[in-house]
Amino acid sequence: MAWPFMANKPMAGLAEGMAAGPGTMDAAERMQVRAEESRVAFFVSAIFSFILFGTLIYVWSLFAPIAPRDTLNAWTGLIVAVILAILIMPLAYLVLKPSEEQIVRYWSPAGKVVAVAMDISIALSIWLLLPYASEGLRLLMVIFYMAAISGQVIATAESLGTNAFGILVLPGSVALFYFMTPGEYSTGIAIFCLAFGGLLMMAALMLKRAVRTAFLARLRAEEAANDLACALEKAEQERDSKARFIAAASHDLRQPLHAASLYFEQSQIARDEAMRARAVQGVRTAFQAAGSLLDSLLDHLKLGSDTVSLHLVETPLSQLYSRLDQLYSAEAALAGMTLRFRPTRHAVRADLTLLVRAAGNLISNAIKHSRGKRILVSSRTRGGKVVLLVIDDGVGSPVEDREAIFEEYVQGRGVALDPRGGLGLGLASSRRVAELHGGTLTLVQDWTGGAAFALSLEPGQAAAGIQSFPQAAAIRAAPALAGHRLLIVEDVREAGEALASLLHSWGMEAVCATSVQAAEQACQQTRFDGMICDWRLSLSETGADAIAAVRKSHPDIPVLVLTGDGSPDTVQQILSLNVALMHKPATPRRLNEGLTALFEPRAGDVSCIA
Repeated sequence: MAWPFMANKPMAGLAEGMAAGPGTMDAAERMQVRAEESRVAFFVSAIFSFILFGTLIYVWSLFAPIAPRDTLNAWTGLIVAVILAILIMPLAYLVLKPSEEQIVRYWSPAGKVVAVAMDISIALSIWLLLPYASEGLRLLMVIFYMAAISGQVIATAESLGTNAFGILVLPGSVALFYFMTPGEYSTGIAIFCLAFGGLLMMAALMLKRAVRTAFLARLRAEEAANDLACALEKAEQERDSKARFIAAASHDLRQPLHAASLYFEQSQIARDEAMRARAVQGVRTAFQAAGSLLDSLLDHLKLGSDTVSLHLVETPLSQLYSRLDQLYSAEAALAGMTLRFRPTRHAVRADLTLLVRAAGNLISNAIKHSRGKRILVSSRTRGGKVVLLVIDDGVGSPVEDREAIFEEYVQGRGVALDPRGGLGLGLASSRRVAELHGGTLTLVQDWTGGAAFALSLEPGQAAAGIQSFPQAAAIRAAPALAGHRLLIVEDVREAGEALASLLHSWGMEAVCATSVQAAEQACQQTRFDGMICDWRLSLSETGADAIAAVRKSHPDIPVLVLTGDGSPDTVQQILSLNVALMHKPATPRRLNEGLTALFEPRAGDVSCIA
């Protein structure tokens, strides 16, 4: 006999079932497998109950002429009640659709009670009715008993305890009855029943394992199929996002380069000195815009890899405000916006360079896309954290975009319509910086009249009193580089010569080499103070080969790798060589600062210097 609520056993029964089950399943898998067992057991129990009811009618007709009517009717009433319970409980289970927890806690114990009641009820017929039966009728009843217990073993294969009880009660009672009843075949029938019961118990153990293995295999196959479908969907989404990103990046990079080419032509043909000066300035501005876009890509790649190491220091927010004011006030003014910083005494424990990037992305987004008039940067404390707020009075962010905008290569609806565009990396990079610091970056949900971003950070030692941020300090003039002799290893001759020309204008000497072999030969003829090296020199040579060749004769030479390759693997490989790294395109100012840091390095500081 089978009941769907029997398939989900209490935890003690579960431990018993798992002893015979396949391998190790987690809690979720156990629940799912047991639910599947319940569904199968439901159909089996429904069919078996009708067979049992038909058998009961036939048995009643056989014993009606020979057994006491009161005894027969009482036993029949008990069997009918149990059969009704078998029919009613699965129907209630199907209608109510109980949760898995309810099945384990309530339905499974009730199902076990019904199963035990059925086994006891059938076993009572052995002692109440068989004494009045003939030898042939007794053998027919033995067949019915063995069929009943076999059906129960098949239907409730997952419940070893219930099956063990049924085997003990039915074949055990039949065997005991025949041992106590003299007859020509009594001993043989008793031994047969005992052997048959033992065989059924072995079959129950194997059937339980087989059923559970099949259910688990199907479950995991379905999970694998679902995981594959989700992975394919995610891959398609990432492909579409990156395709949109590449299109946006191509567009945004073409714009400043196109402008630069036009300004360059104007600088060549302009006769008016003022017009020529404006054209030259336009070229510089366009290249700065292109470099800024490339820098944002490189920053995001580094943040997404393990190449970023935090230099945590006590950082007053007034110092951060000073840097942000220096970088973004002019841009805000050009956009017709005011950028204000609320005086603060808060301090955080953070990497100032990364924090400037994260907060700068928020300010830059507000300048480009908010369409507002004011931007406010302030701070407050909440939950043991210092929260940096960047607030604007613009159009805000649509509700449906408020989480998606933090994903890579995703732009908000308003940004997508903005001709100034964007790469969809700023907010993702800022959130990554916050996570690296053990904080969070969120969009304040209940803010109206614009957008408010909250970046939480670990607090640092606060200043003595409320401070306004100081005016931006003048950039320290770099020490003179004149007199240094550098080796330039660059496979593109024009790029190497352009760099050498710039170094000559600073009073430095420079020798260009376009291959590893040429660099090695140059070192045999000349003593160099430093080396600037590209990374991708040819299909078979990299900067690592050039550095190794030069260090044979110049073991302590300081090296600056100047490359356009920003992949995390390449960055890790370069930094492992104990050299400085700068990414192309590098402005003369950045290059000057980088060379200054190269010849006057801070103790133990060998990393990405620009």
